[in-house]
Amino acid sequence: MRRKKAIVFTEYRHKLESVESAQRAGFTAVLVTRQKRNGAAKVFDEVFEVDLNSREVWDDLAKKLKAKYNVKAVVSNYDHFVVQRSYLAEKLGVPATTVYAAACTRNKVLMRHALSVMPENIEFEVVHSLAEATRARQKLGGDVFLKSIAGIKSRCIFHVKSAAALTRAWHEFRQLKNEVDEELMNDFKYLDFRFNYPDPREIVLVEKAIRGKQITVSSLVDSHRVWHAPSVVDITTAAEIGRDDSFLAYRMLPSKMPVEIWREAKKITETAIKVLGLRNCAVFTDLIVDENGKVKIIEIASRMGGYRPLMYLHAYDFYLPDLLIRAVTGRPVRRRKKAQRFVSLLEIFPEQNGKFVRVENLAAIKKDPALVYFKMKAKKDSLVGHARENFEPVAVLLITGKNYRALEQKSREIHEQLKVIVA
Repeated sequence: MRRKKAIVFTEYRHKLESVESAQRAGFTAVLVTRQKRNGAAKVFDEVFEVDLNSREVWDDLAKKLKAKYNVKAVVSNYDHFVVQRSYLAEKLGVPATTVYAAACTRNKVLMRHALSVMPENIEFEVVHSLAEATRARQKLGGDVFLKSIAGIKSRCIFHVKSAAALTRAWHEFRQLKNEVDEELMNDFKYLDFRFNYPDPREIVLVEKAIRGKQITVSSLVDSHRVWHAPSVVDITTAAEIGRDDSFLAYRMLPSKMPVEIWREAKKITETAIKVLGLRNCAVFTDLIVDENGKVKIIEIASRMGGYRPLMYLHAYDFYLPDLLIRAVTGRPVRRRKKAQRFVSLLEIFPEQNGKFVRVENLAAIKKDPALVYFKMKAKKDSLVGHARENFEPVAVLLITGKNYRALEQKSREIHEQLKVIVA
């Protein structure tokens, strides 16, 4: 029998986009998961429920997939599972980012060491204790970030400017580790790496704080080419709107940064992609433009940015997940280069931890014609809180506008209006 062309996905939680894109492109969508949930059986053409923490299971699964399907690519929509994605792809003989490179995008210590050859890498220290963290802070100038080496998005990050703040952050972080998603704390010992994988439960990263404007680059990579989305995305952090937290208040497209900054950011991203050896995947790069106009690299992930498909769809009228499937299967990527409108993606967080009650002024915002997307993520009486303590946003919304300045002003006003009430 002729084997069906398939794309295999490592784990599924809620992101449908690239799964639907694969099916529209004529591929059978196969899922490898610990447990069927969130309607996975209806979404995928076939589901394999397996023990994700067993090398023997992955090896056996590769044999079964080879026998049944002509697998063209292995994709992960989540940071947690990019290492397993690359391991399975290597076993299947499918072009993919190597396991080591995937581990570098999954573990911030490996990433920082790998990117040390680049002048755009941020100064850092690896620490195991509060005493080491104290020495690292002094060495890096006193203004630093304390980070989980396996954190995602803006969560599990503490901005520290004093000895007292460092002590508080250290103790909060040590307590927090017991509550973080188990998959994020995975040390992958069952895969028997031929390199040292720093343990996220034992090691913490201290990075020099860089003052400036944060931006991101979305890219797609096949075996030898790199495509970038036409504009970088401008990031406004919680601190910039006067909040003591690590979440990203809003993201905007197209960027108001000079075109020279766009080009520099994409050039640095390409260099990092080549240094790490990333291929046949989406790449999401977080950078910062310092006060002198120099671009530094914060981190790089071998998966698509969570809200980027929605943002580029409304700003540029192209769909990143469709282009991802083209890239990972070796087909050329073409995308619109001229923006159709300005967009801003907002994440709403409470100012203090507690049980979720409601969001004030939400009804008025929902009636605004500028609102094109809204998702309430918090449920009544669920525990909500700060991003730095690994909480997810209470709500996410996307608004559009005619120009950058007006949309930026509106984004700030919405953050002032939407107050999260907790018990």
